[in-house]
Amino acid sequence: MRPLTFSDDKDNEQDWLPGGDQSAEDAFLDFVARHRDTDNTSFCLEDTPAEEALVFLVDVGAICRVKGFQDSHTEYRVVTTSGDHRTLAAEFAGGGFTALDPHGPWLPDVESFLQARTAHLDQRATPAPAKQDRAQELRAEFDRSVLRRTHPRTLRHHLEALTRAEGREPVTTSGVTHYSFGTGDTVNAWFTAAGRGLVVTFDRSSPLNSTEDSRAALYDGVPEDLLALARNAPTPTVTHPEGGNLAAATGIFTFAGPCAMADGLVTRLQEDGLDIEATGVDRLLERFLTADVTPAVDGEAAPLDQEALTAFCQIWADTGYNDRWDTHYVLFDSNTVEEAGPARDDLLELVSTLGLERVDAPPGATSGEVWVRTDPRIDAELGNWA
Repeated sequence: MRPLTFSDDKDNEQDWLPGGDQSAEDAFLDFVARHRDTDNTSFCLEDTPAEEALVFLVDVGAICRVKGFQDSHTEYRVVTTSGDHRTLAAEFAGGGFTALDPHGPWLPDVESFLQARTAHLDQRATPAPAKQDRAQELRAEFDRSVLRRTHPRTLRHHLEALTRAEGREPVTTSGVTHYSFGTGDTVNAWFTAAGRGLVVTFDRSSPLNSTEDSRAALYDGVPEDLLALARNAPTPTVTHPEGGNLAAATGIFTFAGPCAMADGLVTRLQEDGLDIEATGVDRLLERFLTADVTPAVDGEAAPLDQEALTAFCQIWADTGYNDRWDTHYVLFDSNTVEEAGPARDDLLELVSTLGLERVDAPPGATSGEVWVRTDPRIDAELGNWA
């Protein structure tokens, strides 16, 4: 191992030295997670004395290795799995340019790379590029939204305050709490005791407010347990083709895992050439989320099991990082269940013991990844481990 430098297109830099608490690949992937954005997608792992570098071009699915910084020799590789970044970063940190030879094929120029990437995408039978790109743009736009970067704990605090401000009370039935505010234009939200939730906005002036059938289709892709929360809601409703009524909606946001727009909503925005503004989420909800709040933490007075807390932090230090919104701990990043092994089972038991909220890993995550919502009690301890 040798000293390395991490950098990106926004002039962020970080030096890494051998012998620290974090491996080179973990530190580099943590650097990527903190700084990655829609306009910042190129990240470099560099050995300056050897004049060697490994570059991740995240937006185009490319990895390139570079030898020599003046008269450089550059080769390209297609990203084929979510584990490619970790594997190649670890190999480069350990052995440099030549250590990457077995992890090809390495292609000599951009034209060869583009041909190989096209063939790879064809094999995976991806959707038509124009539609795929627009859907990705919408999801990337939402990733920058206030709602996406608001921790669900803080969101619930705001929802309760907004509900009470209209003289209403949050209603809890069978462990599910319903928040609602607004008349005509409305926001409804449901959260279970385990932290799974659904937020629905209804903007009467939105072009998404058309026929009942089309508004019901916005719910496509919502997990069944969350869909059940919006059935027969005490609010304007639409008929669902499979029976029952659903809360009328122009925006549907799920909290089964990291906050996301429903697939049906993304499809409708894409087909109609609309932006996220059409959901009404900015006007009806997000403008209230920018106030500073310090929500109470359930069970804050009860001390955590110190042995379990220490064990959780150790696993985080060995395998994890915080996502760039600081709303989730991501453990066993890029590992399959088999690769994570028994340590993953130990982690799940610790999550239960500590009373943390585990959520579904997002699409594209490997089978072993575990996503857990951040908790200030854990954060306070992690400050000693970072």
